[in-house]
Amino acid sequence: MRPHLKSRLAITLAVVLAAEACKQAAPSPWRVYSNTTLGFEFRYPNHWSEANTIIDRAKVTWINFSASSAGATRNVLYVKIFPDRDAYSIEQRLIAVNATATQVTVDNTTQNLYGDFRDIPTVMISHGNLLLEIGDPSKEGYLTQILATFRFLK
Repeated sequence: MRPHLKSRLAITLAVVLAAEACKQAAPSPWRVYSNTTLGFEFRYPNHWSEANTIIDRAKVTWINFSASSAGATRNVLYVKIFPDRDAYSIEQRLIAVNATATQVTVDNTTQNLYGDFRDIPTVMISHGNLLLEIGDPSKEGYLTQILATFRFLK
């Protein structure tokens, strides 16, 4: 190989390696919500924040995410964790009667996505003892991206 071609190849390789290093070092535009106790995690947009966690009278745990703009805070995502299969089944039947189910893959499992439930895309996730409902009232269209990052940890 000619010397000038070797130096061009070396420079090109150095540029490619530097670009790869920058990509890997760049901060992710999404945050990670992880619940190691229940065994799941997912990513959500960086401009959202975890707002609060409450347990209602039916012992359903609600994890709410919010976003702020122009001084107003709004709910953009909720995760409902059901205490038992009966409570989960009742919720799923209620949603199924009022919306059309589309099967989606969530961490290599088949789950039901209800895109037209009260104008809030909603997915029901059942995996072992983990029973979740995730709803996206944000109108930002992030639910499918969130589901693509969803992982079972157990």
